[in-house]
Amino acid sequence: MSVTRAVSLLLTGALAASLALVGAVVTGPQAPHAVAGTADQKYQVHYVPTVGDKVIRVEIWRDASYDARKQPVILTYSPYNSLSEPETARDSVGETFVPQGYARAVADVLGTRGSTGCWDYGGPKEQQSGVDVVKWLADREWSNGKVAMIGGSYNGTTASMVAARGADVPELKAIVPIAGISRWYGYAYGNGVRYFLNSKVPSDEGFDTPLAFDFGFAKTVAADPMGQHFADTMRDKAAECGAVEHTEEGYNRNPDYDRFWKQRDYRKDARDFRAAVLLAHGWQDYNVKQEEGTELFRKIPVDRASTQAVEGVPFKLMYLTQGSHSGATDGPQWDGLLERFFARTLKGDSTGIANEGPVITQGRTSAGTGAFTTARDYPLPSTRSTRLWLREGGGLAAGPDRSGGDHVASYTETGTSVEEAPLINGLSYRSARLEKPARLVGSAVFDAQVRVSNATMHLTPVLVDIAPDGTTKTIERGFLHLDYRNGLAENQPATGRWVEAKVRLLPQDYTVARGHRIGLRVQSSNTVWAVPGNPGKVEVAEGQVPNVTLGSSLSIPTVGERADFR
Repeated sequence: MSVTRAVSLLLTGALAASLALVGAVVTGPQAPHAVAGTADQKYQVHYVPTVGDKVIRVEIWRDASYDARKQPVILTYSPYNSLSEPETARDSVGETFVPQGYARAVADVLGTRGSTGCWDYGGPKEQQSGVDVVKWLADREWSNGKVAMIGGSYNGTTASMVAARGADVPELKAIVPIAGISRWYGYAYGNGVRYFLNSKVPSDEGFDTPLAFDFGFAKTVAADPMGQHFADTMRDKAAECGAVEHTEEGYNRNPDYDRFWKQRDYRKDARDFRAAVLLAHGWQDYNVKQEEGTELFRKIPVDRASTQAVEGVPFKLMYLTQGSHSGATDGPQWDGLLERFFARTLKGDSTGIANEGPVITQGRTSAGTGAFTTARDYPLPSTRSTRLWLREGGGLAAGPDRSGGDHVASYTETGTSVEEAPLINGLSYRSARLEKPARLVGSAVFDAQVRVSNATMHLTPVLVDIAPDGTTKTIERGFLHLDYRNGLAENQPATGRWVEAKVRLLPQDYTVARGHRIGLRVQSSNTVWAVPGNPGKVEVAEGQVPNVTLGSSLSIPTVGERADFR
């Protein structure tokens, strides 16, 4: 089986789980995987001691004929293993890599399936349990002491959470987080706005977290009722296990970025990463938004060979496709990257992988998916900012309107706007036609000067590509709870006065064609994508407001040169 198929199944299983297992409990064994065996194949179940006197269930599949030369381990630390009963390590990744002399390990996240304890929603106990599993695997007599972690969605998130422990886990030599969360706050909220559904792949979203885990995955048990710790898992799963706190934090109209979320932020600890990184994400991921990948990559430092100190990871790569959450990796290009990545980091082979990329990104146009290109860094080093100012009459122009008078537009927000329909409650702006194509890679920034009538109101701007016939395609979208315009630590109501609110839109790699226009929809709800805020009046500065501002503007990240308009 190809590596593409292996990783695709990891992601598909995670997605199917979030749809099908809310409240479900796996109660009996299913048919085993049909895998050709040899006399040297070993399949074992172990229980690894961890924090709070709990244990983590680990299943290992390996070919013992490689034991004498020592085997590296490829680990997935997952809450989804009830979908793979009864032998979770006999999966597609194992089928690919066990014959090559790697041991395959799959472990149940703390508080799920065969592991005791309580599900920790990505918190410190879950992080420590991942560290304990890696160290235990590295210490087996048949192991070469090197462990990699791989997985998609939650399974990629656990790879990043363990890597964030840095020097505490030197045995972790490589991670492959695919569509993984790097900051749980950012998974639930877009700058304070609660994500909910989407209009592209409605089943591919994350509103069921934490509910689907507190009352679903965290209640499943391994399908071996005579197992060593079966009674312990049943007892632990009957406990409340922090579900009330998870719900209060995960579904909040005014979500402060507090201690709870800081404990679940691995991006803030990116400077501590020491394992080599091959990160993959889909530009069209509507579940774990693409920013979770791009911002983690940007924050991870690379070690400088010229110094004695270790400042970061040995190398890092980022692979970005136009896939969605369950399609972040595909094709022979990814297969080759992954195989060479593991050979280099776990076996020490010279594969050239450390000198590739390090950014490989697939673009998109109004006509569809484009080609892959490589770059030296992210944001792309050749990125320039093109700034356009909002003008009365719906224009986007190169400079602010400094003429006299109050240049103020307004609308009444009712919480009913959707991205695809004609704008119901909001304002629409467009640029002149492009003289030549403009490639946008990264996040546009809407620097809004606004006045709103109520607290807990939002801005949800949408950047669009306007074709000559007037049809539009969304380039990227943004979300901001206006009470968090000055930071996420605490909400500061913006009621009744002019305030600056910068909305950083979710990043994309998109080329706008020659003759097309760039458009901006200014609205306060995008109800197919997020829970709306309060209704009320919204005023937007389209030019100079005496003694207040020169107006509102849009900055777009264009590659190579600034956008050229007719």
